[in-house]
Amino acid sequence: MLKSLKLTNVGPISNMEMAFGNRLNFVTGDGLGKSFLLDIAWWSLTRKWPAEVNSRLSTGLMARPHESGKASIEITLTVKSKSVTYVSNFDRKSQA
Repeated sequence: MLKSLKLTNVGPISNMEMAFGNRLNFVTGDGLGKSFLLDIAWWSLTRKWPAEVNSRLSTGLMARPHESGKASIEITLTVKSKSVTYVSNFDRKSQA
């Protein structure tokens, strides 16, 4: 189960931290962000962007850094009743 998500300089977001509840979570609002969060969550769990899995998608492309500097995605999951945190840093040379 996805417990938290922290983005640093990824896509249109310079900094964002989000903690998820134990059961049901709603993400609402006008405009940019909701689908992007789903794309990030999908990538975090599968290591593939949605458009890599389904080429007919018009969204779900690789999220690139918003600005120069460090870019990372950090997720915390509950796996077999244990909390596990993964951090993925953007490597500009290999992911250009």
